[in-house]
Amino acid sequence: MGGICGIAGVLLQKDTCVGKLLIAMMKALQHRGIDSSGVAIYSKDALVTNEYILRMFTLDVIGAASKVSTAIAKAGGDIRSIHLYPVSGGRGFDRYQIKADPGDLRKIIDGVNSTDVARVLSMGRCMEIFKDVCSVAEFDERFKTSELEGTHGLGHVRFSTESQVDLLHAHPFQTFDYPDIAVVHNGQITNYYKVKERLERRGHAFETDNDSELIVHYIADKLERGLNLKESLRESVKDLDGPFSYIISTSEALGIARDKLGLRPALVLEGKELSAAASEEGALRALEQNGVIRNLMPGEVVTWQR
Repeated sequence: MGGICGIAGVLLQKDTCVGKLLIAMMKALQHRGIDSSGVAIYSKDALVTNEYILRMFTLDVIGAASKVSTAIAKAGGDIRSIHLYPVSGGRGFDRYQIKADPGDLRKIIDGVNSTDVARVLSMGRCMEIFKDVCSVAEFDERFKTSELEGTHGLGHVRFSTESQVDLLHAHPFQTFDYPDIAVVHNGQITNYYKVKERLERRGHAFETDNDSELIVHYIADKLERGLNLKESLRESVKDLDGPFSYIISTSEALGIARDKLGLRPALVLEGKELSAAASEEGALRALEQNGVIRNLMPGEVVTWQR
């Protein structure tokens, strides 16, 4: 579950050094969790229609790229580029840019996941997720996160209290049913099973048993029904039980919500150059930006649009 994790989010108006800012915030939050680190980064320009970036965890074995490519092609995907990105421990964090009909995306992801060599971790037209079981310093060294540019993004350090500690259960989480949406979460959703069952009946496919994943499916479902991001977050505060705060991002916006009893911390910084949210003031101070810092009230939500 969410534990006492550290969450961070930043949206820039002009600059693009989002990776550097997220790492600074995550280092300030490192004491809140050492189980894993992760970011979601949004690029300035989305890919053309029907083109997507798949980021996947891949075993560094002979024939892995061939198996993945075959699985993508069989499911209807046309590979435009491949970037093999080896990391430590005989594994890779590879990047495939593909063209596909939106209706084939779930088949493509299931096809890749059904191989014995790869697992899709993110899919989007402008978003990429990086995450691993390591400290923030190791994470930055491994993925050169401080060098990643983008318009906005999320960061997370995890302290797990219940669910597994592995790559799949690390944050951020996304849903493959709705591209370019991601969430980082601190706390627990106590009516998890009840809400999950309702979302599954509506066709949402869950990848893990982590309650944090529930939030991103919940918000995606509301967006698909025509609500805007702020309205969706307000609905989540009404419907989701337990102590929580979370930050969520889409291709054009960033939002934060705090549970109705205010049992988990949530703060925002609003300045001329950027807007940011975090679970501690120190993470916002680490940005070294002028702006007003304040605590969210219990049940309050805040959203920012690019």
